[in-house]
Amino acid sequence: MKGILLACLVALFFTGCDRSPVEEFADEMLASYEISRTAADEASLQAIQRYIRSYRAMNGRYPESIEELESALGTGYDLEPYDYDPGSGTLTLR
Repeated sequence: MKGILLACLVALFFTGCDRSPVEEFADEMLASYEISRTAADEASLQAIQRYIRSYRAMNGRYPESIEELESALGTGYDLEPYDYDPGSGTLTLR
């Protein structure tokens, strides 16, 4: 009896799904990656914003461009996902 019930559940599982378990797993992995990437970008955003405020305190002005900001930061930060306004010193995620 348990074998029949198990067979029915397995049959329902595979016939009720439009996608394979592998496809669903891949989608979940990609979604998890995107969530972690966004969290990392947000954390970097906060750290770079603090740096911009420090830069202004030390130099009396904001960096004039994202290139100047990138040069001042050195390596370790990818500024590609950000927009920078040198007039206000505002850095935002795209």
